[in-house]
Amino acid sequence: MRAALWVVAFAAAWAASPASAQLGADAQRTYNDFQHLAPHRAFTLAADGKGYLWAGSAGADPSGAIERGLKDCEQRSKSTCTLYAVNNVVLNGRDWKAAAPPLLSTIGRLRPEPYWANKGPQGAAGLIVWSHGYMQGVDATVSAPQGQVANFTLAGYDLYRFDRQWIRDWPGDATALVEAARQAKSMGYRRVILAGQSAGAWVSMAATMRGAPVDGVISVSAAHHGEVINMTDTSRARSEWQQVVRGIKPGPRLVVVNFVDDSYDVGGRMDDAKAAFAASGVDAVVISNPEGFKGHGAGNNNAFPRKFGACIYGFIETGKRAAPCL
Repeated sequence: MRAALWVVAFAAAWAASPASAQLGADAQRTYNDFQHLAPHRAFTLAADGKGYLWAGSAGADPSGAIERGLKDCEQRSKSTCTLYAVNNVVLNGRDWKAAAPPLLSTIGRLRPEPYWANKGPQGAAGLIVWSHGYMQGVDATVSAPQGQVANFTLAGYDLYRFDRQWIRDWPGDATALVEAARQAKSMGYRRVILAGQSAGAWVSMAATMRGAPVDGVISVSAAHHGEVINMTDTSRARSEWQQVVRGIKPGPRLVVVNFVDDSYDVGGRMDDAKAAFAASGVDAVVISNPEGFKGHGAGNNNAFPRKFGACIYGFIETGKRAAPCL
């Protein structure tokens, strides 16, 4: 009980902290941009009060983002810089390690984003679950979420992760994500959003097909198999994609994104998605080969959420379609 009260008290104090009280107009604009980008992230202030940001750094904690953010600020401003905020925690002069927010409990196989101030199911607007991409032999459990999660966290969503160091059981992973979504709803989360890239996008779609009680899905560069160049038969990969998009029932709103020159894309999948959703009545936005973005990892940099983050959030939350998500 005491731990629960501590979490509630911390969340209330964090929510009431003067996030921009020390910022001038120029720094405030940069800070607004900072809040719409992914963790791990660091916001720094130069001696003249100008703000600088660093966002989207991998790591088990935000130390890498902090180190690179301070170095970038000092190089660009030619002055000593101070750390103003880390992830979604405004330091107000505190040491960043001392200001670390308490970690909430795991939800099935989901774990809270490290060094992130979550509010819990009763205080949050909802829960957004980030599922990362996967490459055999590479530990992606410390990879950064893509920036499109940030509009949700800024609106009060908690941020959790579905981490898989090794993927040997695709159906089992999808089932585990279904069970975690059900648990989150039973805990009191009013809305649950699944978001992912590559294998994380695929498992988010597969879990939705299997009946996960989610309110929205953001699928970016979904991939279930290896690169096309290594496939002897691409028809199987496309057939499995067709089964997933045809199997999703109306209810959650979906955003499905694919980029030109994706080495994992077998072709035709966005047309398959459009046809499947039109037939089933699933409310979806399909963003196919947007101009200026190229390759399987095109959603990893800050340019993607800056262009598409607001309209993705707006569609998932309200169903309204706005440019460039048309």
